[in-house]
Amino acid sequence: MTDSKVTIRGSRSSERRIGILGINLDPVSRETLETLVAQTPGAHVVDNVDRHVTPREVMRLLEEFQHRVCVINFDEGEESARTSQRIHDGCDSSISIFAASSDPHPDQIIAAMRAGCSEYLLKPFQAKQVTDALSHIEARQHGRMPGQKGHVVTLMGAKGGAGTTSLALHLALNLAQRQHQKCLLVDQHPALGDLALCLGMGRHQYSFYELVHNMDRLDADLLQGFLLQHPSGLHVLDSPEAIHAFSNTPSDAIEHTLAFLAENYQFVLVDCPPGLSEDTCAVIRQSDRLAIIITPELPAIHNAIRSIQYLTSLHYPDDSIDIVLNRYSRKNPLSEREIESSLHRQIAVKIPNDYDLVVNAINAGTPIDLDRKSELAAAFDTWADRLMANEPGVEKADKESRGLFSLFGSKT
Repeated sequence: MTDSKVTIRGSRSSERRIGILGINLDPVSRETLETLVAQTPGAHVVDNVDRHVTPREVMRLLEEFQHRVCVINFDEGEESARTSQRIHDGCDSSISIFAASSDPHPDQIIAAMRAGCSEYLLKPFQAKQVTDALSHIEARQHGRMPGQKGHVVTLMGAKGGAGTTSLALHLALNLAQRQHQKCLLVDQHPALGDLALCLGMGRHQYSFYELVHNMDRLDADLLQGFLLQHPSGLHVLDSPEAIHAFSNTPSDAIEHTLAFLAENYQFVLVDCPPGLSEDTCAVIRQSDRLAIIITPELPAIHNAIRSIQYLTSLHYPDDSIDIVLNRYSRKNPLSEREIESSLHRQIAVKIPNDYDLVVNAINAGTPIDLDRKSELAAAFDTWADRLMANEPGVEKADKESRGLFSLFGSKT
């Protein structure tokens, strides 16, 4: 370790990018880490501490570096979590904490996240795992978002009772079953969401908000521990079951979570509660398309108009907003033409009114059979086809040029 320290002190600033401090690492892990870190220019393992270490000491040992990392042995039970929490609480945001463990179980990984870890390195360390983890550090601290591959589509009711949840789950099922897309359905309600119930699935102990509040960076293996899996192949992230489970959710954490999810799915559909809360605005910032769900009644149309005005005034792309008319019937008191005239835009999708069928499906916890020939099934086919036609591989650079990342002002 002495040679490494001499190199650090004698190097230029560009050669002191990432400093790494091992804490209670076993000899094999320590040696492997040093070997792998040496493959990343500007990254150095400065020491391994086999004793109680204070946050002040951590900052002192890593003070020469732009990016600072602690790699903590997480095979020591609760003491590992206490060490991580102590460093997380006592150091500033320049310190990133990696857990190092031989246990791949999701519960162990989540415990490490709750203790402040942003990465989970499995022993024995692998080169790609280490280099990827180090690259995430610089990406996060420079405010860069992961490159999106899939498409995020948000559904928001213009008012309560518009049927948004039912539409979200049937659209997601259509994409998964009939369009053969890898699809994730997210229940973004902060409490008492209904998606899992309507799909006839049990509630999950971990929710979308649990993921957001514990995540700086996730990998695909960890994500599996949060998912409900429907027999159709659709994956679901549940809402919190507790009424006051989470509050003051950081907007940038929601954005980073959705950006990560879009890297792992072709479509991420988000079922949002009505209204433009800070959380919902964060979701919209990361969305390629926004579907505002209305019913053929004046309050829903009025709220949709106000929402569109607000979003477009803050530079959300007007052509990324779709109006979806639920419970459509030729017998509606408000005609299609009157609705479009009020909104100054065309209705993108019309979902026919089959209220009894929908309510029976919800009560049974069994979604409507989309393979049956019906006007309702055909409407979801049309909607899914529209989404696939309108999303010809939007890349991150395109999203940035449209200003989505700076929408609604600076991030909190």
